[in-house]
Amino acid sequence: MIKNPYYVAEITSSRCSVELSVNGIPNYRHIGEEDIMSTATIEWPINLSIIKNGLQHFEVVVMPLKNGTTILSKAFVRIKIFKTEAIQEYVQQELVSEEIEITFADKKELPTYVIKNIFQAELPFKIEGWENSVDLSKEDKDELFKEIIAWNDKIAKIYQNSDAIGYKKAFGRRDLELNKLLYLPQDDNPSFHPKDKHILALPDSIYKLELYANGKLASVRMPYELPGFRYDPKVQDEEAMGFSLNIYFHRREKGMSLEIIR
Repeated sequence: MIKNPYYVAEITSSRCSVELSVNGIPNYRHIGEEDIMSTATIEWPINLSIIKNGLQHFEVVVMPLKNGTTILSKAFVRIKIFKTEAIQEYVQQELVSEEIEITFADKKELPTYVIKNIFQAELPFKIEGWENSVDLSKEDKDELFKEIIAWNDKIAKIYQNSDAIGYKKAFGRRDLELNKLLYLPQDDNPSFHPKDKHILALPDSIYKLELYANGKLASVRMPYELPGFRYDPKVQDEEAMGFSLNIYFHRREKGMSLEIIR
């Protein structure tokens, strides 16, 4: 019997690009680049998008290959959700959704194709998340973008300076919930890589505002990436390191500043 459920989406795709969202929140994105006979299978944890027990919704958007305009007729996608035991060993995983398989031989020249389905989830603890947060869809979009994009340089400076205090202030509440959802010990000491001091924030102009989870969450996005910010190394060489941060903001109450919740 599974007592500490860890929910996972298994996605197999070929000759296409895919994006998985759970409860209206993008979780995983794969951009296919070549029209070759190969498949990509990923098992992606989705606990982070579950904040209450009961019915959960998931969606897979199937898209063309990078630089393509329509989905190839030879494209293929399969998706299922299962739960596994996070702590105890030798507990058999359980399928919690139907397994969906889509081919495109009879679906000609589609720019996108959307798969939607549901599953039931039960967690042994309560997570507040964004359940009682402000509906950001009712706010001024220009001002919302300005408030989020201000975090681009703010986060860069945290990593450039290995600022543990700044990190806890920015990510503390998010990490508290993440560690709980992933059954991890709480760790008050953020880790920074020595090369983080050389990262560079990308220009604000490449990002656009997007809303998620029925307007309760917001973030910014650049092409071919999940929502959040991308940081590249100042000097490009074989040892250079950059990284992407998949980040979502919410507003706990009207008049309060946005904060990172995922």
